Amino acid sequence: MDAQTFADMAGELMRSTLDSWRTDNHRFAVFHAGLGCEHALKAYLSHLDPVLVADTHTDQALRYRIFGLDDKDGVKPLTEARTISMERAFKDAEKFMRGRMPVTKQQFDVLAQSRNGLTHLAWYNTTLTKQAVVTGIQIAEAVRAELAITAATFWGDYETVFNDLAKIKAMPAPASSLSKLPAAAETLAKQEVEQARRAAHTAASVAHNTATKEAARAALWTALQVTGLRAQENAIILLETHGILPLDPRPDRSHTPSPASALRAHDAISIKAFVASSIHTAFTAACEGHEPLREALPDILSRRGRTIPHHQREDSLYLVECHACGMLANVYGHTTQEFCGCDDPNVWEFIGGECPDHPNSAVNIDHAELYHCPTCSFTLSHDDELEAVGIPLSLERDR
Repeated sequence: MDAQTFADMAGELMRSTLDSWRTDNHRFAVFHAGLGCEHALKAYLSHLDPVLVADTHTDQALRYRIFGLDDKDGVKPLTEARTISMERAFKDAEKFMRGRMPVTKQQFDVLAQSRNGLTHLAWYNTTLTKQAVVTGIQIAEAVRAELAITAATFWGDYETVFNDLAKIKAMPAPASSLSKLPAAAETLAKQEVEQARRAAHTAASVAHNTATKEAARAALWTALQVTGLRAQENAIILLETHGILPLDPRPDRSHTPSPASALRAHDAISIKAFVASSIHTAFTAACEGHEPLREALPDILSRRGRTIPHHQREDSLYLVECHACGMLANVYGHTTQEFCGCDDPNVWEFIGGECPDHPNSAVNIDHAELYHCPTCSFTLSHDDELEAVGIPLSLERDR
């Protein structure tokens, strides 16, 4: 998590933004512009002082390592490092740049809201597409200049045209099959949406014939599960076809992915979330036209969450808000007990030989391995994907 790593990632993401714009893939252009802008801002702050990107409220890893305190009691592994938000990064960078930030807070908000909408709900205001992309380009270019990175290094083939979207649009489409991925995802989503509507209609017929609320809920739940799981499987096949998946295995969980690998993880999340969100929206809309399903729908879409066994994992560690549908998703994995290391054990002898805050001087550490939403079937199973959506790979349970 140093300035160079952030800058390399920012450049890769911004070039991908322009690749997407060049092929009319506006969803990816906005998504990558938001991510690229965030990494550029953090590159700038890290250049000034790496501690500026550490979240002062929750980080127990990055701040200490910056000051060489890796071996001190209580310091968490880098897998638990927490950095500041995109919004906080802009606010701080704007102050340090002393009038050299080329956009206003209002202009930045359009990009931030679009990026957050795509990340968490696979949706954004399409009427603001160009404004969001232009804002991301302006911020990234300002940071590039501040860090004295050559335009050729940062913008690559777009060195002389990066700030002219009309010229970029007129360039021949890249030869890579990756440029066709968003359009292919749109086609897949439309196909799966039609399947979702048919599944809702079938569930309505079953519910109508049995005429009980329990049967309606069961039919609805089964249809939603089958539809969602099939759509996720097809999304994975699509991502494999375009070379996004499978993601490269990590040497160990503390290993930081390369900019290219991190970008692939973000792209995989974007496609999976887009498909899952599309299916969920279409399915719930179709249910509104059938009275038995309309009455059963509130129970199915309850935000109480469902802790259910998954075919890959048995134990759910905790619940989080789903990035695709907004319901509650399960994070699966395993738990280990580790020595808490809160104080010098010699001090504990005076109070019974144990840490006063942790029974048996131990803490429970949850190790996340799988993310699955039982409502829309949005699923993440790689460490790069989990970290990209903010799921800590290791987390002290009591925090």
